[in-house]
Amino acid sequence: MIYMDLEKIYKKRDIPNKYILTLVVAARARQLSERKGAISGYDEKFITRAVEDLTQGKIKYSFVDTSPKKNPNESVEA
Repeated sequence: MIYMDLEKIYKKRDIPNKYILTLVVAARARQLSERKGAISGYDEKFITRAVEDLTQGKIKYSFVDTSPKKNPNESVEA
């Protein structure tokens, strides 16, 4: 097993916290597993490769705000 200092990784790549780091790595690993046949000579585990891609700056991430927008003029009754 390869040891990776996740705290160091998310601070270096400007990721806000380890939970978002987990989401980013999982999404990349999923991408790699879906195109497994397209990658020749690939023997690494997908998670390991995803973390390496992130640390080397090969992938970028962004999140879309899906929370409902509040109208500042709208009143809320409790």
